[in-house]
Amino acid sequence: MSTGSQIKSRDLGLSTGGGDARGLEEMSLEEVEAYLIKKALARAGGNARQAAEALGLSRSAFYRRLQQYGL
Repeated sequence: MSTGSQIKSRDLGLSTGGGDARGLEEMSLEEVEAYLIKKALARAGGNARQAAEALGLSRSAFYRRLQQYGL
């Protein structure tokens, strides 16, 4: 999926501009994870099962993260 030896935000279909003024490189791991969960939920039309599948998480792990990040 990556065009080089490092995976960049564009390789994952993410843009560093837009809703968040900071780039992914400036975010903490928790902030990036919460961002990716929000994006997956949006792409799945709010369907948590589909979002969890897209992220490679079990439903229980996905729901734990939703609770952890207050989403």
